[in-house]
Amino acid sequence: MSEKKDETFEMLFSMKNKMDRFFAASESEMTPVCLQPGLQWSLAVDLFDFGDEYQVTIDLPGVDKEQVELSVSADKLVIKGRRDEGFEVPGNAEVICLERGHGRFERVISLPGPVEADQVKAKFKNGVLSVRAPKRVVKVARKSIEIE
Repeated sequence: MSEKKDETFEMLFSMKNKMDRFFAASESEMTPVCLQPGLQWSLAVDLFDFGDEYQVTIDLPGVDKEQVELSVSADKLVIKGRRDEGFEVPGNAEVICLERGHGRFERVISLPGPVEADQVKAKFKNGVLSVRAPKRVVKVARKSIEIE
């Protein structure tokens, strides 16, 4: 029985070493994910459930508050905007890689449930948009069902 355990351990250890070598080789061959000029960029979003409300936090570095549109309906939060600041090709340089997002952006965030749209609050500070959306309370009436 202990011989079988030793074989299993050796097999797992060997597999781990092979995987470590594979990922080390993959990382060294990786090239940066570069955007093409004019493509939309993705927004980093965190979503939290506080029991009675959802909180959504969105990173918008370099975006002015006036460049952001925010709307909500039922269980969807929609954020749209534009960031042009920071995108400048110096002189006659050729663009090789753009990792910093620029241009138009739009993201629809599906919330786990419906919210009270008229009570949603948003704050924008230091390039971070925080949205608090109270959950819609659905009152379920109890009704007896007659069985035929």
